[in-house]
Amino acid sequence: MTSLYLTVDSAIWYIICCVSLTLLAGSISILIRIFLDSRKLSARVFAFINTLFAFLVFVILMDCSRYVSPVEDRPFSSFQAMLFDLPWYFYAGVEVVNGVLLLICFRDNVRYRKEYLTGDAVIDAINLLPEGISISDMSGSVRLANLKMNDLCKALTGENYIDAKRFWNYVADEGKEQGGTYLLRTPDDRVWIFEKDRLESDGNDLEQITATDVTERFKIIDELEAKKEHLEDIQKRMKAVTDLSGDMFVAQEEADARAALHNQLGQVLLMGRYYIEHKDSTDPEMVYLATRQMNQFLLGESVKPYSGEEEELALAVNMAGSIGVKVLIEGEAPKNSKIRKILADAVTECAANTVKHAEGDTVNIDISKDLKTVIVITNNGKPPKGAVTESGGLLSLRKSVEEEGGSMRIESDGAFRLILEF
Repeated sequence: MTSLYLTVDSAIWYIICCVSLTLLAGSISILIRIFLDSRKLSARVFAFINTLFAFLVFVILMDCSRYVSPVEDRPFSSFQAMLFDLPWYFYAGVEVVNGVLLLICFRDNVRYRKEYLTGDAVIDAINLLPEGISISDMSGSVRLANLKMNDLCKALTGENYIDAKRFWNYVADEGKEQGGTYLLRTPDDRVWIFEKDRLESDGNDLEQITATDVTERFKIIDELEAKKEHLEDIQKRMKAVTDLSGDMFVAQEEADARAALHNQLGQVLLMGRYYIEHKDSTDPEMVYLATRQMNQFLLGESVKPYSGEEEELALAVNMAGSIGVKVLIEGEAPKNSKIRKILADAVTECAANTVKHAEGDTVNIDISKDLKTVIVITNNGKPPKGAVTESGGLLSLRKSVEEEGGSMRIESDGAFRLILEF
């Protein structure tokens, strides 16, 4: 009851036949793929044997279906009858073996396609390109065209891409020419640039047409053109601001120069007055040099007023002494050169103000350092009659302090106190 011919028209029979047909179709497909990929001889022989194996099983099954037919004259040999008399599970086992071989071929083919470049891989890669590309002979017969080029042809002409020459003529007629290339806008409002090049392969002349999406680039160009007038207006305003900034810079420089000149001139005048009143305690050489240098500066013969050759803080103390003001410093002077320069300017300004406004002769400087450097400057003169107005030297001093990141405040209630913090 297990003979193959006894299972004809049963469920087992149809299952075996369907599996055999599936294995045969799969084996043929793998065999064709291996030959197209130009695989090695061993792979071709193995795939061919597997296909032949599947084909023989399928033929036996088909012959067996005729063996049990009611035709009296059955043209079958004893060998065929022996094959039909074999149990059905024998053929089922053969199909299992055939299926295993087919899986081996399939796995080997997948591995090969991953490790080696095949024709299908090239075609798949070309089809995945976002640009359109086609290659045709000189008559326009298409040798290769990717999906994007075919889609563009259908969108523009309503036809499939089968004649490259006719398509290029359409592009040349409808597109906007730009140095041998043509711009075209598709119905979906995308902008494409088409270009044609001449190629040569195996002695044959070919033509390559490429299409590149330049929509984003054109959007930027359109936006720039739309804003051209606005940009020109901005440019004019920027030029006006630049000119104004230059004028403001020059004005500020002139103001700083006037303030410096005012301070230096005041020092020289006070020094001269003190020398006249106290010749015995004043160095005439310093008075002479300072006065001479100031005169040369006012006459345009020098680039700056007298500044001496000593270190700035020491010079400021000496200059204060030359106008009769003693400077007493309590604490360590700052080592930062910029802060020392600010302190020197403060000594010069406070010494002059002590003589002119407070009628004093001593300036006290207390310097403390913790998280901040704090400089407190007082004098022994009369207290201010009201709030001290910042102008000239004091205003210039505040600017220098704040540019260095410090702060300055003036206290005039009961006594004059100038406090600098850095």
